[in-house]
Amino acid sequence: MKIFNPRSYARLVYAILWGMAWVYPVLTALIVAVRTGSTFSWDGVLHAWAGILPFFLLFLLHRLPVRLLFMRHRIRVYVLSVAGLLCLFGLYRHYSGVEMPRASSVQERRVPPHGKPPGVKAFPGRDDAEHGRDTSGGEPVAPVPRPPRPSGHGPGHGGVPMPLLLDLVIAALMLGFDLAIALLARYQEEQEKARRLEAAHLRHELEHLKAQVNPHFFMNMLNNIHGMVEMDPAKAQVMIMELSRLMRYVLYEGAKQRTSLYKETDFIASYVELMRKRYSSRKVRIGLELPEGNREHVLLPPLLFISIIENAFKHGISYQNPSFVEIRLRVEKGKLRLDCVNSIHRRPPKEGHEGGMGLANLRQRLQLLYGDGFTLDISEKDGKTYHVNLTIPCEYETDTMHSR
Repeated sequence: MKIFNPRSYARLVYAILWGMAWVYPVLTALIVAVRTGSTFSWDGVLHAWAGILPFFLLFLLHRLPVRLLFMRHRIRVYVLSVAGLLCLFGLYRHYSGVEMPRASSVQERRVPPHGKPPGVKAFPGRDDAEHGRDTSGGEPVAPVPRPPRPSGHGPGHGGVPMPLLLDLVIAALMLGFDLAIALLARYQEEQEKARRLEAAHLRHELEHLKAQVNPHFFMNMLNNIHGMVEMDPAKAQVMIMELSRLMRYVLYEGAKQRTSLYKETDFIASYVELMRKRYSSRKVRIGLELPEGNREHVLLPPLLFISIIENAFKHGISYQNPSFVEIRLRVEKGKLRLDCVNSIHRRPPKEGHEGGMGLANLRQRLQLLYGDGFTLDISEKDGKTYHVNLTIPCEYETDTMHSR
């Protein structure tokens, strides 16, 4: 099923609105040409487009601070950038808004007195009235005062010209509308992401309650503890405590959205220690390296690494042949990186059993949690070793995304 994409709908809204703005002058010119019976003229259309173009360029420039500043919560820098764009827009309109010469109508055309054709009577013009000449040959008349010329975008006196102020108001409203559309699209994306994360969390919680930690592992550990009670009661008690800690973490911490790196590494250490007791053969080598210090303030989704580690023990350990599992978890440059390497021992697949679901579910969960902010590389070298490298961004208690 195709996932709803709010950004596509936002682009569609922009395309419709700007399409209407660009097409409207063409339609108006067509309607005027049809009603008056004259030919279609592009002069008025081009003049209207020249007025729309600065607003369109301002809109395109505004997309950068919205995406790079506002959506990254850099509000002050965004406000300053928008104010700068409006100032540049106002200066451009102020100094480039020279009144375009309009096409003179038939009534406004005047033939120069010395250039009129023979036999043609000069049409009374505004110049005659302004200079006090009676065009009928009578006495001079009082000059008719010329109406005041409307102020344009150019430099004027007495404050900001009204057309420029109107342009700035329209530009500010346009930017505000653009920001509202972007916020609405972001809100819908966050709602969709939260819904998907919640559904994945519930599904993941059910998986943990059933079989996130392999039930066969618990059964085998209980059998080992049962045999250890008579041989080494003290060691059996330690194994029971370790198993209890694992079960407590899976049932309680596994139901949370975030847990601390300290608790996660403690769970991994307990799991690996139990596996050391289970595979106590000298042919099995198990290595574990965990980060030290400042683990309480680093947060991550619980049980994110256990499927990789469990898969390494499941497919990398053999009682008959030398085998190994090397696990290394570290924090470097704001990233949390897990490197897991194990030997490969081919086993015939069990009838009715489908493998590979753990890593597939892990990749899907990582996609929901981090989008494109993670890397998961799985490779097999020379048919002898299996490598899994997982890198996720470090999250801290002060991050806002943990409170969602």
